[in-house]
Amino acid sequence: MITSKSEREENKVCRQVIGFDPIRCECKTITMCNLQSGGKTLFSLQKLMDSVSFDLISLKLQQLEEIGLIYKSVNYSYPAEIKYFLTIKGWECVRSLRSYVDVDSIAV
Repeated sequence: MITSKSEREENKVCRQVIGFDPIRCECKTITMCNLQSGGKTLFSLQKLMDSVSFDLISLKLQQLEEIGLIYKSVNYSYPAEIKYFLTIKGWECVRSLRSYVDVDSIAV
């Protein structure tokens, strides 16, 4: 994949400022793009990305939460419902992705 200097610079900024490399983290990028439209459960994300395993999505959500790009909201009803949302930092990352990826076409 050949990228222009501006794309490389944008990716470098994304890595340094946000701690996230969208080119190497395709599953994370798709997950974040799907969270643009609002909170989603792990099951609903897995349905949107049917070729990705439940365990892999769970791992990527945990990693995104650790670096502060998403947060988990727990509704302690019966049964408990856990939804994932973008943080402000996550929105900034998605906004920076728009310069070289059609973010809206990635999200299902």
